[in-house]
Amino acid sequence: MISIVIPFYNEEKRLESGKVLDVSIKKLVSEFKTKLEFILVDDGSTDGTVKLLNIVKKKNNKTLVEIISYIPNKGKGYAVKCGVLKSKGSKIIIMDADFSIDLDETKTFVKQLNKFDVVIGSKKHFLAQTMKKQSQPRRILGKGYTFITNFILGLRFTDITCGFKAFRAGVGKNIFKRQLINRWAYDSETLYISKKFGYSVLELPVSWYHYEGSKVNPLMDAGRSFRDLITIIYNNKTCKYD
Repeated sequence: MISIVIPFYNEEKRLESGKVLDVSIKKLVSEFKTKLEFILVDDGSTDGTVKLLNIVKKKNNKTLVEIISYIPNKGKGYAVKCGVLKSKGSKIIIMDADFSIDLDETKTFVKQLNKFDVVIGSKKHFLAQTMKKQSQPRRILGKGYTFITNFILGLRFTDITCGFKAFRAGVGKNIFKRQLINRWAYDSETLYISKKFGYSVLELPVSWYHYEGSKVNPLMDAGRSFRDLITIIYNNKTCKYD
């Protein structure tokens, strides 16, 4: 079985009455012979997100769909961690609620998990196909964050924060049970833990389309993320990942 984990936070508008999620689930189910489970994690939404998730679950009653919901909002990292640790599949795919990455990439990522422990998507790879670009300030911020993360944590990736990632189940659960960062820098932390434990990581270019509605606050979250990078180094030195 393949587990697909999707975090949600106030996504009522982008879900378009559940249509986007419903179509995406049906597309994935139709393309895989392997059984799929969908773990939809509501990260303390205050709009109608949970209601829409339940509607979609009822529409797909022949598919294994599980909803995790809690209050208050705790951060994307916490939401993803909940979903991964709850999953039952032998392979785990994490994707964002806006489905900005072409779903056709999913099969490639699943196949590569036969050779690698972790497979991550990159929107910044020279072979990535961008159907609609982000605004220039966000592109600059993203590249700057990747550069700083690579420098501080000793990593070598072109895109740290792409929400499309895949893990072998045992590997993913070992990484996420050690994860301590609840918000945006959790991507950096999981990749750092992957390096620490010697897991093989493959970075793949993806085809993607930028959708508006990101919950990232460029100035505020940039400051928090830099602080979290220092926290990751501290956590490692104090053996919190051991």
